[in-house]
Amino acid sequence: MISDQWTVLFTQFGTRTEVRGVLSSTLTSMVDSAEDPTKFPSEISRLATGNDREVMESYLRLKIFCDGKKGRGRDSVAAAIAWDVRDLFAKALERMKELPPEPITLARIAAVRHVRRA
Repeated sequence: MISDQWTVLFTQFGTRTEVRGVLSSTLTSMVDSAEDPTKFPSEISRLATGNDREVMESYLRLKIFCDGKKGRGRDSVAAAIAWDVRDLFAKALERMKELPPEPITLARIAAVRHVRRA
């Protein structure tokens, strides 16, 4: 059911930047609202949402973490949280695939040149 909520959440956004922004803020609010931070998987605190590639890599990390939970570990609070976050990233990626890539602006080109020269 929570997966359907994520679908509805991301449907309203029209750019990949907006989707990543909401993904980041939703993830932050999930971490901040955790009743017991010690039960929150440390893997989730290192997830990145800055660009499309980081979102994909973060999703893969979550998928590997969730798939690695077997037996008793699968029923733990940390595993349940990780599955919810994995669903969040999956729905965000689905929406991002539906949206066209964002155009490259002159500011982004200048930033890349600046990094290459440094």
